[in-house]
Amino acid sequence: MLGIIVGALNLNAPLQRQLAIAIAIIALSTLLPLSAGTVPLLALTVFLSGVAISPTFITAFGLIERHVPEAMLTEGITWVTTRDRHRHGAGSFAAGSVVDAFGAQNGFWVSVASGTIALATVLLGQRSLATPECDLDGCEAAAVPAE
Repeated sequence: MLGIIVGALNLNAPLQRQLAIAIAIIALSTLLPLSAGTVPLLALTVFLSGVAISPTFITAFGLIERHVPEAMLTEGITWVTTRDRHRHGAGSFAAGSVVDAFGAQNGFWVSVASGTIALATVLLGQRSLATPECDLDGCEAAAVPAE
């Protein structure tokens, strides 16, 4: 639902800044499950953590569209989504290992660490993600028409 709302907005912030904001929201929301004391509260915190995922993908795909040549757009998106699937597997493995070694509640720290690393990576890559048409000063997100 949030993805539809964000997609309908005509945001003027550069896509790389929008991506940093979306990932910051996800990173902060990984702290929520640490405070859940019951299963229903855990379900609610995990749901809230997932709300920012669709705006993150929308923004990331917009950046891919700007950085990858049109003839290779499908390949560019495939590389990112494939990497995402590997990341899920590695995260599940890491969280499972932490749970086995330190208990169920500590498994959530893997998400906190991952969110922190993702945010740091995007913040460090802001200049690399900027394009001549949409530099660090901003541009309209809809400046590149989809075909």
